[in-house]
Amino acid sequence: MKKAFLIAIILLNLKGYSQLKEGQNFCSPNEDGVYFPLAIDSKKIFWKNTYYIETNNGKKIIKEKEYTEIKQEWENKTVDLMYLREENNIVYEFDECCENETIRFSKDFKIGDKWNKVDNSMEYEIISFSGELKTPYCEYKNLLVMQAKSASNTFQFYYLKGHGYIGATVNINGATVTKKLISCVTPE
Repeated sequence: MKKAFLIAIILLNLKGYSQLKEGQNFCSPNEDGVYFPLAIDSKKIFWKNTYYIETNNGKKIIKEKEYTEIKQEWENKTVDLMYLREENNIVYEFDECCENETIRFSKDFKIGDKWNKVDNSMEYEIISFSGELKTPYCEYKNLLVMQAKSASNTFQFYYLKGHGYIGATVNINGATVTKKLISCVTPE
């Protein structure tokens, strides 16, 4: 009985790491990877005091362009869908609100590059390609750090090559540079 339980635990852990390439560690980058991989099968992501499971739902055609549909199912069973595609080393997100695309990332971005979400609700800026983030699971280094400013908050989103999104902080106390971890990916 103990042996069967141990085998079940091992199999569950292997499934949780299914988006990793052979020999790749959960906390380590895939140097050949990209910051916005569209082929990741599933991730569990904590956000504030809840979580969501992000899964690749396959391809969908929108306005004659092929997107990868990403499903984000929250702990309370609500679902958000995100549509991403890559063309010429640029990752685009289709925004249903505006029936148009927003650039999410370009391989040609440099520190200081800025752009807006198609509905102007968010301003993005590349802050660093050598950022660091400590989560309960890993101490990451050499991260892409993208700042996102809305009318009410300023977030820093962190991306690891080959893994994609791995966490976020939010600035607290107005103009103070104190950052609080509000989101991170989990190996579960």
